Amino acid sequence: MELRQFRYFIAVAEELHFSRAAQRLHIGQPPLSLQIQAIERELGVLLLKRDRRKVELTDAGRLFLVEARNALEQAQRAIDTAKRFARGEVGTLRVHFTTSAPLLPNFPKAIRHFHEHYPSVHLELKIQTSQAILGALTLGNLDVGFVRPAARTVLPRQVSSIPLYKDRLMLVLPAAHPLAAADGPVPLAELADEDFLLRPAQKDGGFYEQIFSLCADAGFTPRVVQETQDTATAFGLVAAGLGVTIAPESLQAIHLADIVWKEIDVQSGAESQVLLVYREDMASPLRDKLIECFRAVVSPGGD
Repeated sequence: MELRQFRYFIAVAEELHFSRAAQRLHIGQPPLSLQIQAIERELGVLLLKRDRRKVELTDAGRLFLVEARNALEQAQRAIDTAKRFARGEVGTLRVHFTTSAPLLPNFPKAIRHFHEHYPSVHLELKIQTSQAILGALTLGNLDVGFVRPAARTVLPRQVSSIPLYKDRLMLVLPAAHPLAAADGPVPLAELADEDFLLRPAQKDGGFYEQIFSLCADAGFTPRVVQETQDTATAFGLVAAGLGVTIAPESLQAIHLADIVWKEIDVQSGAESQVLLVYREDMASPLRDKLIECFRAVVSPGGD
């Protein structure tokens, strides 16, 4: 049975008059009568009692009217959903990001802006390492990622990127550390004998490599005495006096007593950039809407 037949029956059932129903449907009365008869033959049920003076619904007709209306409403919902998806207004977006991404200036604002304008879109949010995000994108298992790669990282050729934010790398010291009271930036070479607290390479590979590269340029290899699973734990251990660490300036959003942030005196490479990454060859109206939100509220460069 076709949807138009449901519409024909509903019109007759509501008007209880074939001529008026035909006018409402903009078709002739004889074709309408034939369509109703075809429905009844297909169902093997009498839906309308009619004589020369009136048309009435049978009990089966009244039940069929309810279901016919439901069928048309469901069909319209399906049509509307498909159109909304094509406009990027409904569906699911897989969005993965590094631990520090939500702490960036305007990152929460961009997500909130998107949610307010597209409340029917489900954001599947997950914290991942930069390497895992780039791997998922390469395999087509992710829509949008936010990564903080090392300065020399070369992105996979399938991955496109948009610079979102660039911040300085800074030294994080215990408040009681002698260098905490030093004037001006701290030369990185002065940290050669310090104990370092870092996230494991497999957890934060790109950033881990960047710190080792900076230290190598300063003439030493950092002595890592403790690997921590997250940045907040690393800061807590710094506050406890167990060592020092290096972190992006934006992570000062994690407020913790007994630690001091100091600028690092290096020639180059003491910056960390956050990129929005995606597969341009995998078209997605939903993804494009999210990217538009970040373009609107996040200033590229960020400094």
